[in-house]
Amino acid sequence: MGGGIRKSFFAEARACLAPMAGYSDAPLRLLCAEYGADFAFTGLVSADGLSRGMKKSAALLDRLEGESPLGVQLFGSNPEAIARAAAVAGGSGASFVDLNFGCPVKKVVTKNGGAAIMRDLALMERIARAAVADAGVPVTAKIRSGWSAGERNYLEAGRLLEECGIAAITLHPRPRSQGFSGPAHWEDIARLRESLAVPVIANGDVASAEDYREIVRVTGCAIVMVGRGAIGNPFIFREIREAAAGGEPRRASGGERLDALERHVKLQVAHFGEPVGIREMRKFHRAYLKSFEGVKKHRGELNGAETLAEVLEIIAGIREELEENGRVAPQEAP
Repeated sequence: MGGGIRKSFFAEARACLAPMAGYSDAPLRLLCAEYGADFAFTGLVSADGLSRGMKKSAALLDRLEGESPLGVQLFGSNPEAIARAAAVAGGSGASFVDLNFGCPVKKVVTKNGGAAIMRDLALMERIARAAVADAGVPVTAKIRSGWSAGERNYLEAGRLLEECGIAAITLHPRPRSQGFSGPAHWEDIARLRESLAVPVIANGDVASAEDYREIVRVTGCAIVMVGRGAIGNPFIFREIREAAAGGEPRRASGGERLDALERHVKLQVAHFGEPVGIREMRKFHRAYLKSFEGVKKHRGELNGAETLAEVLEIIAGIREELEENGRVAPQEAP
């Protein structure tokens, strides 16, 4: 299985969109693919829910035409349920299945899932072997540096997963106790890459082409995972591609940022329907507009909008104001 993933989309990949619960849905994945993301992951999918056919879990596998290769990220602590869910995910058309051994969120770890499994490598082995046996597609895994600063067992976990047939491993280089704050220890990623034959994907604090260059320099990894840095900033994948090719990354103009915001909200509505899509979009507005001055009132207007027509009217108003002030070029004709 590992060879299959390396010979396909993995071989030339440079950057992928991270699995982010509540964010990595089909509209964001498609938008990032349009700007150059090589592959992406779903948000966290409950293996128990998917294996039992629960609609909420199954809906997370929905895709939009044009998305890049997709990995379904599963979490849970029951090897049998994960095996069944991996088979469902593989049968749904997913390019690969990803096992989450890194989520630090309390509601996940209290059920012995996510990063809690870093403390039970025997359970990790049973889960990995069960998923590899039944998925029918390559299986990858995401881990953390460990449970705490005093329990940093990522090298042991990585070697174990490789022995189980895992095709690639992503390391978020913080222990669970650190959450998403504080420095990301990129040196951990370098050590893991040097210890394994399978690809290691570098993850942690990549929010620009400069970050991409530096994490590649430090870790030696060929592929970088972008998470929070892609929220409101799908352009980062174009910038990374240009940096990887040795060129000078093109920064998104103000007009392009507004174009992407408009494209994103239309995708949200097309995928989820108008009421849900508009509500789901509210968590993205601040990120798209953070580089603009004098638009605070418009963020409030966008968060209060209830229809697509309202949102598009507000975006048009922002564009007009910025054009008048010379801070954004007029929108190009289609």
